[in-house]
Amino acid sequence: MKKLISLLLAACMVLTLTACGGGGGGGKKPEDTKIVVWVGEESAEFYQKACDDYVAAHPDFGYTITVKGMDTGAVAGTVTNDPSAAADIFTVAHDNIGKLAATQCAKPITDESLIRQVKADNPASFQNVIYSSLNGQTYLYGVPYISQALFMYYNKDKVTEQQAESFEGLREAAKAAGTKAITVTGDDGFNNSFALLATRVSDHATTVKIYQGADAASGGSKGTSYCQGDDTVAIVRWLQEYAADPNGFKWASSDGWEADLKNGGALAVIGGAWHYNSAKAALSETNLGIALIPTFTLTAAACEGLSDVKAGDVYRGGTFADCKVFMINAHSDASKYAALQTLVKYLSSKEVQNESYLNCLNVPAYVGASEFIKSCFDGGKVTESQYMLACKQVEMAEWGIPQPFLTGTLNTYYYSKNAPAVLRAMIDKTAYPTTGDVIISETESLEGIRKGLYMMEYLWMHGQNPKDFPSPLPVQA
Repeated sequence: MKKLISLLLAACMVLTLTACGGGGGGGKKPEDTKIVVWVGEESAEFYQKACDDYVAAHPDFGYTITVKGMDTGAVAGTVTNDPSAAADIFTVAHDNIGKLAATQCAKPITDESLIRQVKADNPASFQNVIYSSLNGQTYLYGVPYISQALFMYYNKDKVTEQQAESFEGLREAAKAAGTKAITVTGDDGFNNSFALLATRVSDHATTVKIYQGADAASGGSKGTSYCQGDDTVAIVRWLQEYAADPNGFKWASSDGWEADLKNGGALAVIGGAWHYNSAKAALSETNLGIALIPTFTLTAAACEGLSDVKAGDVYRGGTFADCKVFMINAHSDASKYAALQTLVKYLSSKEVQNESYLNCLNVPAYVGASEFIKSCFDGGKVTESQYMLACKQVEMAEWGIPQPFLTGTLNTYYYSKNAPAVLRAMIDKTAYPTTGDVIISETESLEGIRKGLYMMEYLWMHGQNPKDFPSPLPVQA
């Protein structure tokens, strides 16, 4: 029955699909024999060769393939603005799937062999976020092929491996060097996840919920969000202390986090694999250390007046652990549909993912990739820092969650409605906002922190400021 539904859907899309307000063919002729693929700029050369190899090995494929490097963070916007001008196959972070599916800018995957490959190869955490709904049915839209997470780069010349394991150890090294311990690459909702998604080391516990149980179907619910637990209050207080310490946390300087690392303004930075080349340029291959986001221990001051946490509890910084996926443009010529799925199956295969790691340091998305990564290091195919880059990213996935933004609305509410600015104001102990009409006059007291966290949660759920603050807090926003 499921297969029949898939076949009917495919036929329906061939005949009647309208995407983002345009026609299904996007003005392209059925006899078009060119396929265009968009990948990250750093990977274009590799994937062009992989596609050339595929065409050479399959002379009956019937299409030429052109690969173009793009800023993958901007691709979703490009596709929705003008899908008829976009690639047949494009790469986006998985949190864009819901938006592209809801606006009918992407076709669902109906090839049964590709669906089986996705189910067999990928972890449950990724499989939970690559589906979306169409006409009341749930379909696979994104095919994972790269995994990514935040971790830490540090200066091995100033920080020992043991010191890099904890924020307290980093502070000790920073005190000896007369500088700050650590910075971040940005103050947005993604980079701030190291604090917001921190979990207790002993049991991975956290009370934070972000759109838990959200439904991507048209008119579906936003799920449940919550960030007002005692553990989150204590973590904010801890980070306030750490930021106020002359050897603790700092925001990146106006010259950028790269300059901070290079000039000794900070000994470490929380970043991702896409920051590797810049971090290596700042510190050199010899001095570049790579580690998990460190642990931190809650202080008595951080836990004062709170019942569900205690001084001495150890937490590890968290991350959004995501995947990049291939999607198929709904405006591509319908006659290409089968060929595009066949190509996606090849490009997302374990074999091509492995070669992508060796050539571009793209960490594979499939289960068990760490074994291949280890074999590459043992065989001398990658350097120590390249090996650690992949290992720590894979390990950090155990301390994170995939971005749960199943629709464009949720993505916008989380990132673009000022919740990150509220968190920064609390960390800096400044009023929010810092200009204009003040909503929260001070963010240092327990009451101020509770108001700030309530406001963040309200922004996530409603996309606008609350009219007032309930008393007493916490109260579900």
